[in-house]
Amino acid sequence: MLRDLFAVMLQTCSMSNPTELWNLHKENMADDILHETRIRNNSMDLTYTNEMFNKTLIALEDKIKALGGTNLKVFGLPEAQQTGGIFFLYAPGGTGKIYLINLWLAKVRDRNLIALAVASSDIAATLLTGGRTAHSVFKLPLNLPCVENPICNISRNSDEAKVLRMCKLFVWDECTMAHKYALESSDSTMKDIFQNNKCMGGITLVLSGDFRQNLPVIPRGTKADELHTSIKSSYIWKDVQGFGLKTNMRVHLTGDASIKQFAPNLLHLGNGEMAIHNEGFISLGNIGSIIITTEELKDRVFPSIKNNFQDKKWMCERAILSPTNDEVKIIKKQLLKKLPGASQIYKSVDTTVEKNKAMDYPTEFLNSLEPSGIPAHKLELKIGAPIMLLRNLDPPALCNGTRLIVKKLMSNVIEAVILTGHSAAKDVFIPRIPHIPSDVPFESQ
Repeated sequence: MLRDLFAVMLQTCSMSNPTELWNLHKENMADDILHETRIRNNSMDLTYTNEMFNKTLIALEDKIKALGGTNLKVFGLPEAQQTGGIFFLYAPGGTGKIYLINLWLAKVRDRNLIALAVASSDIAATLLTGGRTAHSVFKLPLNLPCVENPICNISRNSDEAKVLRMCKLFVWDECTMAHKYALESSDSTMKDIFQNNKCMGGITLVLSGDFRQNLPVIPRGTKADELHTSIKSSYIWKDVQGFGLKTNMRVHLTGDASIKQFAPNLLHLGNGEMAIHNEGFISLGNIGSIIITTEELKDRVFPSIKNNFQDKKWMCERAILSPTNDEVKIIKKQLLKKLPGASQIYKSVDTTVEKNKAMDYPTEFLNSLEPSGIPAHKLELKIGAPIMLLRNLDPPALCNGTRLIVKKLMSNVIEAVILTGHSAAKDVFIPRIPHIPSDVPFESQ
């Protein structure tokens, strides 16, 4: 294309008057944009507009950046007017948020442009096409609340910065559970990378989530602490433009009467519109199946697991959620007993990073610790057991939150098959790796 040729000439040749060439041939360079606009509007009478020329300049600048250049300003050409902006997509569960986000990502990538998708939680990231956690993309500090002025570990001249500089769209899902420092650190980094004082360096950022569902987790914090650390308390929030999804597509497509009643109940609960009893409880009628005992819960979610555990689709469709890890350990141990075959126990090797502190923190004490995001000292597994990855080993296939099924157990390696995401059914190897917890007062691994 003529536009690509002009970009190559700008980047490689010492042109005496690029502006004159632009003015002479800008209509030819914008020809495809005019044609696309005519088709989209079903009107062949449309002519060139300043908006079309601006899109041409944006495409030209993108090509120059891909060739290793910077912006059009250095060549004396008109500066492309990048709109950018920060938007928030209000989306209650079931309204088609993930479907819409993946459409946006596909639209941008179909034009050979870069669109990055991140999420605050690892599980949410696996639902996005090419999704990663915000911490892994922005290199955010793991202990954000404890750092006075947190910054992303990305330098302006790094390879990561080069990719971010070419990015056209950034989507951050489940941002409602992110600490405001995460967004503010990312904002500072993007301003530095783009050398642009606009919010997020002038790039288009779409935040999404539902404040009814989750807020930042502050250990031993109060409700006021949670509100203070929410992104709504950030200086960035004043620049955010909101729009939302309202129709619950999950209810609309299934036609299930119980789901149809349950969905609005959830919204009323999240909006604080439910009547509260004297004891601080609320009443929810027809909420679903009420399970009294743990045994009943296991049998309802994993019926006849001994006969069905080899069915990967069956295993992928079910999971038990719990507010704490203590309940998870009990349920996991009981379900593991129902699987056939012998179990294998893997023990961690726990040491202090500083060898001179080994006497202060004996091995037995280190074994007893259970930091967040770290496996237990004794990890019991069986072939056929579902597992979840806790580290980014080989994105996008092996990310924090990827669910797998154990296929073979070896001394230092686990062979497993991926259950979820775009790499589902792929066989992978998971080795022993070091873990360094960030929420203990000393360095250990």
